[in-house]
Amino acid sequence: MKKIVLKLLLIFGMSFANAQQEYEISFQEIESKYCRNCYGSLVVNKGSITDTIYGGQWGNTVNYKLIKIKDKEYLNTYYNYGYPMGQTVMQYKIHSLEDDKFLKPIFEKSYELYIETHRNYNNLPVNYVYERTVDVKIKKGIEFDVNLEVSYCPEIEGEQCDILFKESYIDFYNIN
Repeated sequence: MKKIVLKLLLIFGMSFANAQQEYEISFQEIESKYCRNCYGSLVVNKGSITDTIYGGQWGNTVNYKLIKIKDKEYLNTYYNYGYPMGQTVMQYKIHSLEDDKFLKPIFEKSYELYIETHRNYNNLPVNYVYERTVDVKIKKGIEFDVNLEVSYCPEIEGEQCDILFKESYIDFYNIN
């Protein structure tokens, strides 16, 4: 009788250990060291499933973390990248970790964080600057607290920028 109980415990223990290993997620960051315009690579493993997320800038990988929304686990990736002539963009994604949809983006959002536009205004060189700050909060979905400021900046040494416009708003997106 003791041998049967011991065998059953051993079988349940091995099943539990295999189930735990199957759902363990690991990451490997691969940077492109000598490339200015290349993405980095984030290799994600979940048991026997492996896939790669490309992103970032200057060869760096995306920022990432595991998050829970409504008791379900997801992979969150985010990074900023810039363009010449004064533009910065934030890219934010949530990826599924389910076996049949592994690393498929279920949510994507991008914000232009900084734009600088040069104009001549009454024969005076001027830059119009659009700056956004975005604070991301995970609740029962994703909340983006956005602050936008638009400035008028004459290109005269010692001259201060004038703020033309300020706005704050919240973008909220349900997940699930």
